Amino acid sequence: MNIKKKNLVKIYNFLDKLELVGIESRARTKFNKDVYNSIEELEEDEKTLVREVGASADEKGHVTFANPEDSITFGKSQQELYEEEVIFEEKTMDQFDKLKEALIKYDKPLSGIEAGVYDLLLDELEK
Repeated sequence: MNIKKKNLVKIYNFLDKLELVGIESRARTKFNKDVYNSIEELEEDEKTLVREVGASADEKGHVTFANPEDSITFGKSQQELYEEEVIFEEKTMDQFDKLKEALIKYDKPLSGIEAGVYDLLLDELEK
């Protein structure tokens, strides 16, 4: 399954809040662990981009640029980074099918961002 880096945090947060039990919960947990690892990698890549343009970032992630051109360069590079896709592979047999079934059966109301993430995730799981 492929997911754009710009969607990783939304997917992680969505799955983390789902009320699942048993094998479906385990499938979600294994997948979300991989998503979390990819988020950490993305954060490291962003720190590298900050260093490459000669900027600095505080502990909250706010970036300070020496000149305005650096901000533009950073923004373009960051956007390219967010458009990259992460490839996820199953850790256990039929893990993605179990997760897909859990989402299909999920009967709690979803709206706004959650509904969009639900749709995005199901689209990827159905490929």
